[in-house]
Amino acid sequence: MPRHSIAVVFAGSGGSGAMSAGAVFLRAAARAGYFGMMTQLFGAQVRGGESAALVQIGVEPIEAQPDRFDAFVALDWDKVEQFAAEIPLDETSLIFADPSAGAVPAGIAKSKGRVVALTMSDPGESKIDRALHGKRVNMFAAGCLAALCGLPADDIGGAVESIFGEKGGDVVGANRARALAGVQAAPALALDLKLAPPTHDRRWLISGNQAVALGALRGGVRFVGCYPITPATDLVEWLAPHLLKLGGRLVLGEDELASVNLALGASYGGVPAMTVTSGPGFSLMVESLGLAVAAEIPLVVIDVMRAGPSTGIASKTEQSDVNLAIYGAHGDAPRVVLAPLSVGDCAGTAEYAVYVAEALQVPVIVLSDQMLGQATAVIDPVSDRPPPQSRKTNGAAAGQPFKRYATGGDAVTPMPLPGTPGREWVAEGLTHNEAGLPASGAAMHAAQIHKRARKIREFDAGDRWGEVTGEGDTAILAFGSTVGPAREAARRLAEAGRNVRVIALRLLAPLPAKQLAQALTGVRRVVVIEQNDTGQLYRHLLGHKAVPVDAESVARPGPLPFRPSEIVNYVA
Repeated sequence: MPRHSIAVVFAGSGGSGAMSAGAVFLRAAARAGYFGMMTQLFGAQVRGGESAALVQIGVEPIEAQPDRFDAFVALDWDKVEQFAAEIPLDETSLIFADPSAGAVPAGIAKSKGRVVALTMSDPGESKIDRALHGKRVNMFAAGCLAALCGLPADDIGGAVESIFGEKGGDVVGANRARALAGVQAAPALALDLKLAPPTHDRRWLISGNQAVALGALRGGVRFVGCYPITPATDLVEWLAPHLLKLGGRLVLGEDELASVNLALGASYGGVPAMTVTSGPGFSLMVESLGLAVAAEIPLVVIDVMRAGPSTGIASKTEQSDVNLAIYGAHGDAPRVVLAPLSVGDCAGTAEYAVYVAEALQVPVIVLSDQMLGQATAVIDPVSDRPPPQSRKTNGAAAGQPFKRYATGGDAVTPMPLPGTPGREWVAEGLTHNEAGLPASGAAMHAAQIHKRARKIREFDAGDRWGEVTGEGDTAILAFGSTVGPAREAARRLAEAGRNVRVIALRLLAPLPAKQLAQALTGVRRVVVIEQNDTGQLYRHLLGHKAVPVDAESVARPGPLPFRPSEIVNYVA
């Protein structure tokens, strides 16, 4: 019987080409018409550490890692045991390894998977050629596994050309030859891993980080101030050339504090602006976040969360910046916090973040995470987009004094371009009066705090607050990369006759109390699932009385992702 999906791991030491093998395998599947998703595991070392590409392809959309992997391909055995716990295998798994690589390590062998001998290096290559250009065992492995799954040789070769096209004809030709050698070796293994026929609709092959960048550009961001940090750096690498094509600019600051201040300056000057970081960098930006709130300057902050605290595990995922994103600042500093629900939703959520920041003149924080940001997926095109939004720049009537921070009427007050005659204003971090001049009186301090709070309080996200799927009197609340496993768990439970509702929160702050209450109508049991140790989202919901006091918290730190079967077992 043809399979509807298959999950494959390409693993080896850093520099072995595991990620390239996974990328070719996924792209070949995309060219053939399948859905898919690839997530990454790698150590902090540039070379020599552990690395693995975890790929699942199938005839239906894929949003979560599988409970187990069907095939494990060892490009070498160096350091692989470092992440054996993150790659679940069992006795039905196939373990492909070159006999010359040595014995299967105990951490992998304990799965009792079937070992398949696969000679991946080219015996016809000279030692000098291997030393200069590498063994390219990764391309052989990718071609072989793709062929075993029934992917056409033309799509495999085309995937190689697409991945390596910028490296020149010699590199493309050598890698394509090794991939097609893997295709030719597949029949001799006598293994049937073929997938059911796919559909051939037009789709995107995109990572979560790329989708965030795309959404920001769609929303109008034309300036980015940033500082490199894992796992957000590849977002900036993709964004930079595309931003330049649109007439925008990206500036690398000397550190994260400089980066956010660069973005604030650009935004003050009238250009929609953004900064990109991860937890440690976001911590450094908190002071300037308060300035953005006080001066009412639009700003988008992308936080691709990783395991913390401090440097933590730079290359692994966690959802532990919730408290920092919602509450991080001295004084009362309200802001909007959004979290994308999937790789595809990264584009729509980032675009919506720009819309909200510009409309409300507030900082908007987008909480992605390493699992979501560095996952690459084959998805249907994202067409749902917010309406275009421009800043409110009109000022006072002729002959009337301009009050940038007027406290009467609309809480969103006009923000003219700096230097507009008769409408000059100062972006002040000190408590200020309606004209923007420093003021230390209690009445004006309270008035400005209430003005800023009212903008947030009156904000209505409409249908963009989140998504509800399924029915039943048990509800799972999740956000970010935990949404996919929760939805897959609910699907399995429904097949078993147990209906479960999944409430995926996109708007974390301000909490959409009315919409959330409606989504919980008829629910008797609430389970909040998140990837941090203290249940940060759960406590946030309880603190605002958004969930009943008997709601259950399922929280654990990273980097191990939630598997659908874990959620099924807990809910059942």
